[in-house]
Amino acid sequence: MFHPLLSKLTCCVFFLLPGLFYGLVMSRLPAVKAAAELSDSLIGLCLFCMGSFGLIGLAGSPALIRKVGSRIVLCLTAVVAAAGLCFIGFSSSVIAVLIGFAAMGIGISMLGVAMNTQGVLYEFHSRSQSMNLFHAFYSLGAVLASLIGSVCATARLTAGLNFVIASAPFLLLSLALNRYLLPERRTEAEEKTSKVCHRIPLFILVCAVMALLAYAAEGSVGEWGALYLTTVKEASVGIGALVYGIFSCVTFAARLVGDPLRKEFGEIPVIIFGSVISFVGMVGVLSFSSVWLVLISYAIMGLGLAPVVPTLFSMAGKNGKIPAAAATSTVAFMAYGGLLIVPPSIGWLAQHTNLHEALFIVLGLIALMFSLALLLRKLNK
Repeated sequence: MFHPLLSKLTCCVFFLLPGLFYGLVMSRLPAVKAAAELSDSLIGLCLFCMGSFGLIGLAGSPALIRKVGSRIVLCLTAVVAAAGLCFIGFSSSVIAVLIGFAAMGIGISMLGVAMNTQGVLYEFHSRSQSMNLFHAFYSLGAVLASLIGSVCATARLTAGLNFVIASAPFLLLSLALNRYLLPERRTEAEEKTSKVCHRIPLFILVCAVMALLAYAAEGSVGEWGALYLTTVKEASVGIGALVYGIFSCVTFAARLVGDPLRKEFGEIPVIIFGSVISFVGMVGVLSFSSVWLVLISYAIMGLGLAPVVPTLFSMAGKNGKIPAAAATSTVAFMAYGGLLIVPPSIGWLAQHTNLHEALFIVLGLIALMFSLALLLRKLNK
């Protein structure tokens, strides 16, 4: 039986988990580095390991979901990701930390595909638009991780204890609510294509490329925002640390109202308007010399980008031609690839020019996203 409120709550909790897990590792990375005596190059290897296994998880998700269902995949991968997190926190050897990062990478990536599949199923059963709300809880998980990590670091708790205290209640809650997750559904067209090696429709490929561009733009804030503010705009380290927090808070708030906007104005107009707002915000980041105006510009950028990725996942998942898991994994694979490629490319360009000029790449990404949104409008018709 479908329970609208409990199913929505369950989706929200599962969406919160990957943001919480990832945010906890990033917030306590210095403690992890010190406990295992890792060098900067080994930290880079750990992050690369997490990303590589994440891509493996994304590639294997559709087949696993097709075989056992997104409900079982969600529960299993939530446990795997949490176990990897705790393994990282309590380990004192390089090999153990690498294993933890690998488990987190594959767990979080498969969790992401399964949770977006459940989000699409909820929208179908409830006849409502809720994907922005669900993704808002992903952002909330990152904010909670940052706050809890800061408190635990101040209290001088080890990373392992921090990870258990922060993750265990939410993991247990998600497993307790798993019976309210929804069964898979397939259209007649999906049944036919699921029996053969299906081709990805152009509509979904465009959604995937746009998600790549949006994720890459968001990644530029997390990877380079603080450094840009402190080195180029000459802000203090304390103010520089505010960049991603402000961006995430605005993103969370904007996603809470994203679904009503989709219902009122339509999905494509929300993406187009969001692209324009984020472009204006990035222009402000590159133009203003005032540190506070740059922070406001980053907030405007987050306001525009907030509804883009959730709406793309929703549109791809309900395409009706291939299963929702295959569609959402395609979008996630491309988006994750953007995070692995674009922010490091900005760093490479910054080494050969400077960071200010390198960040003009982000303007180009958002402009291309706007252009593809116009194409998506034609394909959607």
